Amino acid sequence: MSIPHLRSHDDRPAPDTAPSMPETLTSEVEVWTGPIPRTPESAEHPLVWLLGAHGGSAVSTLTASLDWAGDSQRRWPSGDHGDSPLVAIVARADAAGLADAHRLLMQHHLRAVPETVQLLGLITVPYTDRPRSRDITRELDRVESLAPRSWRLGWIEPWRHLLPADLPSWGPQSVLPTDKRTRNDPRAVPVAPIREHLHPGLLGAAAAALEPP
Repeated sequence: MSIPHLRSHDDRPAPDTAPSMPETLTSEVEVWTGPIPRTPESAEHPLVWLLGAHGGSAVSTLTASLDWAGDSQRRWPSGDHGDSPLVAIVARADAAGLADAHRLLMQHHLRAVPETVQLLGLITVPYTDRPRSRDITRELDRVESLAPRSWRLGWIEPWRHLLPADLPSWGPQSVLPTDKRTRNDPRAVPVAPIREHLHPGLLGAAAAALEPP
């Protein structure tokens, strides 16, 4: 599967005049000034940081499911101190979650975050098992247009019943068990949307970002 070209800060044409920064965005830009503390679910040396746009965005669940991801704990990485500069924003696909995602995407778009940080894209998780309304879908399309790439996860019922500590992780060397019962056990193998959609897509975007120009 081919991976679209990833736009980074250096890919964007420099404006003649730096855009003005709305005060509401400037005051809310939170960046780690040192190494990011690891949460229990984070990899020791994360390749990609998952930046939750708000509490309850499922970052802990996603971090536990991807063995190369880390939870940036609601702050942008510095892109230094030995930490990866690669970031994916995570948000719920509801009005409040998309508003928070929009705020973070605008911080990146207006270059309010460290220059070395590279945004891979936006991951959205549903807030209900019901279909999205037209208004939410329209807003989701608008917010996603600010991201280099986006991944929409559908409703994952097993996550309602499992804690992050109960979830298995998936990595480049992971293989599906041959036993059908084990293969379909969400405590033994990550669900298909993670291992077949998000894992290869996000990992591919990370690989593209790290390619020499």
